[in-house]
Amino acid sequence: MKNVLTAFSLLFTCCGSLAAAPYSADWDSLKRHEAVPEWFADAKLGVYFHWGVYSVPAWGSEWYPRWMYIHDREGWGSDIYEYHKNTYGPEMHYHDFIPQWKADKFDAKEWVDMFEDMGAKFIGSIAEHHDGFSLWDSEVNEWNSAVMGPGIDVVKAIGDEVKKRDLKYMATFHHGFHMMFYPKPENTWLRPVSRHNWVYEDVEVPQDEQYRTLYGNMTYDEANELWLGKLNEVIEAHCPDYIWMDFGQRYIKESHRQQFLANYFNKAAAEGKDVVVNTKGTFFPTDLAVVNVERATMEDITSEVWITDFILGASWCYNQAKRTALDPKQAIRMLAEVVSKNGVMLLSAGPMADGTMPEEQVEAMKGIGAWMKLYGEAIYETRPFVVFGEGPTELKRDPEDVWNEYGAIKKGLKKLNAKDIRYTQKGDTVYAIQLGWNNEQSERELTVFAGDAKGLKVKAVSVLGSKEPVKWKRTKKGLLVTQPKVKPAEADAALVYRIDLSN
Repeated sequence: MKNVLTAFSLLFTCCGSLAAAPYSADWDSLKRHEAVPEWFADAKLGVYFHWGVYSVPAWGSEWYPRWMYIHDREGWGSDIYEYHKNTYGPEMHYHDFIPQWKADKFDAKEWVDMFEDMGAKFIGSIAEHHDGFSLWDSEVNEWNSAVMGPGIDVVKAIGDEVKKRDLKYMATFHHGFHMMFYPKPENTWLRPVSRHNWVYEDVEVPQDEQYRTLYGNMTYDEANELWLGKLNEVIEAHCPDYIWMDFGQRYIKESHRQQFLANYFNKAAAEGKDVVVNTKGTFFPTDLAVVNVERATMEDITSEVWITDFILGASWCYNQAKRTALDPKQAIRMLAEVVSKNGVMLLSAGPMADGTMPEEQVEAMKGIGAWMKLYGEAIYETRPFVVFGEGPTELKRDPEDVWNEYGAIKKGLKKLNAKDIRYTQKGDTVYAIQLGWNNEQSERELTVFAGDAKGLKVKAVSVLGSKEPVKWKRTKKGLLVTQPKVKPAEADAALVYRIDLSN
């Protein structure tokens, strides 16, 4: 394996058209990369999926392969250990699920059609989760979906389909935590870098040599080399427009993180692509990476574009015990909230093991898409207004949320309602997005026009999706607008006032 990884390193640093590559593996060089290309700032909405071997048991969460081996979970997860023991027996290991993952109903075109119809402007595939099972045809990792299980190069199948359209392609990597994911009898080298003492003495993870790569039974140096080798393969074969990174990359050597970025940025430069990478924590400097905050928003408008991710279903992966999905109305309101503060929203679907998208998630995507088709002009290609919004719903930071380095807000998002307004702007047009149809009061005062925007001259006001003339006037308290008498389509999710300004 070491020879293969060395070959990849040479490929990216010494060979062919990349001989004069503009980036070297040091922060000063890498920070010349533009973190937020225009396409990303314009896109606003993306989608990918959690799909893998863990979709076979489909119970608890995508962390099933970890918790199935742990008696005492320190309060994490559900009762997966007992469920697994009672359902499959103690002799059933995670690798035994691989032959059961057939994916006989998987259709990349059908999935990408569905995601595009939802309104996503960038679409991705999970490349590898914490479990060590790759979803592409890998030479450095024998445990992959192209040669085992479904026999499908999922990353390529989705990527090829996305690239046929006017969309951007992403691949998500969660594998920085792989070396720590499965409990080990001994793993002392983890203790200095882990914020949790996740080391167990009484475990049942296979220690056989043939399984060492899957279960992470490697030295720290080997794990780092494998981490980089996997990324290099996907970069060389696909060079995604966006490589999404989960939290575990913080445990990878700085030298390897730098080398990954140099490889990625150089390959993108050779292909003429403006690419994106995110940091979920501080493992990459924010000079070159987009900040990611999970299932959260920010307190106010940020100077730089950021991204958040939400679950489309009940869990990140398909969970047969919880067949619910994100309410499309809430999804639209959260999207408006995020975009108003200079953010981008990413959704994650959870397909079944056979490749079927759960009906409740399909309906949720249809609902989101219905609103976006009618009112997407208030979202796509917009930028923040002078304030993010107004209204009674308060979103405050949770001081007990120690996981979030950026102090983002998680609580209260589902409480956003028709009394709340979120603003976006595109040129001389301001969009006041009312987060629902207000059955209690048809008039409302947009107070920003008596405050930070009082110097702006309003030329016209209309409501998207309505042919009725809108009653409006400037007052000492702001801009007074009145809802149409007839509710526009999909306005239960959000009603959009288009405010045209004099140049």
